[in-house]
Amino acid sequence: MDVKKQFLKYVQYWPWFLASFILFTAAAYYYLGAVSPTYETSALINIDKMSEKDSEIISTDKVKTDKEEDLEKEKVFITSNDFLSKLVSDLKLNINYYEKGFIDNKVILDIPFVFKTHISNDSLSKITYNIKVTEDGFFVNESVSDGLSLVRNKTIYDISGVPFSLELTSKAKKNLSNYLDKEYVVTVEPTELAVKKLKLNLEIASDENLKTNLSLKHTGTNPMQSKRILNKLIESLDEDIFAEKQKKLGKTVAYLNQRIAAFTKEKDSIESIKESYLRNNNIYVLDQYIATKTNEKTAKTANSALNDRQISLTTFAINDIKRAGNSPLGTDYNLDLPSLSQMLINYNSSLAESELILQRAQKNNPAYLSLAAQLQVQKQSILSTLGDYLNQLKQTRIVNRIEQSNAISEAKSIPTKNKELGNIDNDLSLKEETYLALLQKREEAVLNGAVLDSNLSVLDFPQTNYSAISPKPKPFMLGTILFSLLLPFGIVYVKLKMDSRIHTQEDLNGQLADIPFLGNIPEIDANEKLDNTATSRSVIAEATRTLFSNITYLLPHSKDQLGKVLLFTSSIQGEGKSFCAFHNAVTISNLNKKVLLIGADLRNPQLHDYYNVQKSIPGLSDFLYNSSQSWKNFLVKKSDFSENLDVLFSGEIPPNPSQLLTNSNFEILLQEAKSFYDFIIIDSAPVQIVSDTLNFSYLADVTIYVAKSNFSEKSNLLQLNDFIKKGQLKNVGVIINGISKKSAYGYSYNYSYQEKKVKAPWFKRSMAFNN
Repeated sequence: MDVKKQFLKYVQYWPWFLASFILFTAAAYYYLGAVSPTYETSALINIDKMSEKDSEIISTDKVKTDKEEDLEKEKVFITSNDFLSKLVSDLKLNINYYEKGFIDNKVILDIPFVFKTHISNDSLSKITYNIKVTEDGFFVNESVSDGLSLVRNKTIYDISGVPFSLELTSKAKKNLSNYLDKEYVVTVEPTELAVKKLKLNLEIASDENLKTNLSLKHTGTNPMQSKRILNKLIESLDEDIFAEKQKKLGKTVAYLNQRIAAFTKEKDSIESIKESYLRNNNIYVLDQYIATKTNEKTAKTANSALNDRQISLTTFAINDIKRAGNSPLGTDYNLDLPSLSQMLINYNSSLAESELILQRAQKNNPAYLSLAAQLQVQKQSILSTLGDYLNQLKQTRIVNRIEQSNAISEAKSIPTKNKELGNIDNDLSLKEETYLALLQKREEAVLNGAVLDSNLSVLDFPQTNYSAISPKPKPFMLGTILFSLLLPFGIVYVKLKMDSRIHTQEDLNGQLADIPFLGNIPEIDANEKLDNTATSRSVIAEATRTLFSNITYLLPHSKDQLGKVLLFTSSIQGEGKSFCAFHNAVTISNLNKKVLLIGADLRNPQLHDYYNVQKSIPGLSDFLYNSSQSWKNFLVKKSDFSENLDVLFSGEIPPNPSQLLTNSNFEILLQEAKSFYDFIIIDSAPVQIVSDTLNFSYLADVTIYVAKSNFSEKSNLLQLNDFIKKGQLKNVGVIINGISKKSAYGYSYNYSYQEKKVKAPWFKRSMAFNN
């Protein structure tokens, strides 16, 4: 994007920008002086809520937490309707005083009268009074929805028809002349509306670093009133906090007395419960009770374990003896049965003796058989003894398990009884601690009530920042200047975006980028229109010379010396094709070239105007209609423009121009003319209106398509590509007619060959004068 060109597009509208800048800047300057600026007044207070912990009944945590320090409750209270309504009533914020202005009423501090209402604030309706101080009293103009009613009073104090009275201040009585004929505005509104306005202008915020601090801000046009509002707000808040603390302390002391009496009864009841519990459970000393029951459980468990071990060993011994067969029996079964060991030893001795007999004799030996029978008797006796012992052990196990279960049950009940007794002790201890704490809190509450003070402290008293927050002069002026430039810029931008017409060559780049651009024809006035002689230095002469130079590059190269046909056409009527055809014909003829200018626009001929002849003069249509006559007979030669220029006018307007232009007579004319002329210039009809030009366009060597600046639509040129693609127009070049002498891109056609006189510096002029 060419930034310079884009910039120059907007620069040509500099009067718009200048007018907008002057208008808006003057309006902004006047506005800043006419309206009352808005200022911000701020104060900082601290509310130490932790100091209230001393009077609380139960304090669970001494560490300050964010929740404890949060002042949301106070912020809600300050912005409540009840609190602000009292503030409005005390300060009479529902009555405002102004000095009448043209744009806006200005807040004033020096009010010459006292305004007193006769009815309650809630009964007031929103109304505005215009008041003038006169020598006789006051002149009141009441502005209401149903019209204006003028009331003049004869006394200073009472005015009939209005719910208020007026009285001059002592200062105004001394200097009445200073206030005469000044008009003041008094607005009266109900309390509810005044509270809403106060809420909008009041800002309460917590300090980010220390949440016990509250920042109070009020914005308004009257700094003195803003200070009064904040001071009154702090005073009222301090009084409410003090009253709330007194009320809280009274309730605290009453509640503490009630709870102390209740806890005295509860403590006595718990002590009686503990005494009954110890008696019912035979507990004299809890530690001795626990030791006794624990030892019993241990002993019973050990006896049961020993008995179970003997049963296991006895069972093993019986099974082992049964499996032994004729083998020796074990003698160490660890049984608590002394007679068993001797019986085992006797059995093993008899078994050894039988084995010796068997070694010397056979199994049928009487001695062996007698000894074998004895061994069976002995083994049976051992098993019988073990069986009796096992039965005895099992009976003992049943008894042991019953005793063990009882001991375990009593041992298991120890924690429960300990817990129950502990709970009783804990309840008793808690009641005693709470009882003592309540006694202490009651004493503290009584002491706090004796030295009660508010926990609100003012860190920063109300101060006004006299740098106005609305309107801010510098940002407001900068914004106004920016808007004054953006507004015409936006209008110009929309105008350029919505502009669908062709202005300069730049507009052709997107539509006809592949078609050669031949040049610009400047816009000229009537005096310059015919100034196109051979020696002319007019803008039209220079432009057409440049155009012809560019056309020569499009001419096809041929070895014959025949003349070239240049066809001038356009999209629609009024784009200046006849103008361009005529002046190019004059320019080429002044270059010592023989030129024939043909008016081929049979429907709307325009060349007659340049020669001041009638449109009925015979010409092309007459020849095409009747070729028996020579076309040369219809030529017009005038040396006013050039001796080398001949003109063949269009002739009388025929009823069938398309048929005439398509017969062979026109082609014959051109072939013959090429032998006599160097260039044949045809002024044809617009191609988008009629098809006349398209019927003979193939005869042209170069087609010059004319568009007019600030007139031709871009959409009209889109069809030119279709004509070229279909072969209806060939070897086409585009020119733009009617370009202003100082175009949108800053190019000037006011080029002059005359040397400008350069003014010499003052010191050189002085030297020349002296010489």
